[in-house]
Amino acid sequence: MKKNRDRRPMTVDADHLRRLHLEASEQLDLLRTALEAAGQASGTARDTLDDMAVDHWNGYLDVLHMITLHDDQMAAVLSKHGMSLRDSDSTETGPENYGSRLPLLPILSALNRRHRRFADVYGWRGHPMGDYLRESMTAEREHMAELIALIQDIL
Repeated sequence: MKKNRDRRPMTVDADHLRRLHLEASEQLDLLRTALEAAGQASGTARDTLDDMAVDHWNGYLDVLHMITLHDDQMAAVLSKHGMSLRDSDSTETGPENYGSRLPLLPILSALNRRHRRFADVYGWRGHPMGDYLRESMTAEREHMAELIALIQDIL
């Protein structure tokens, strides 16, 4: 006879999520560097840097996908904003043109700060402000989704 068991919620591995957010931040740093360099380059160097930027954006989306696998609230916020993450089996090369880089760079910086904040919060242990942090992180997730949507619109 099979017993019905209540499923216990799985605890989130804070260290793993912290590393994922730091990896996302690193991908955004690399993307920003590639875009800044492409803005100053011309010809084939610019095309190569644009291709590198696309690769870093796709790498960021892969890391974001891993974050959503472990953070159900982040997945819910992204789906609420109508965003679907890139399929890893997709052969899509991504955008060919980055439009105006001027508004993109500050938005990337803001998104990077959000990921660093998440990494910091997941690094805290035994902090007495748990309820505040839960509410604050919900707002941070909303802001991150809005920033990601803005970047995707620009790209």
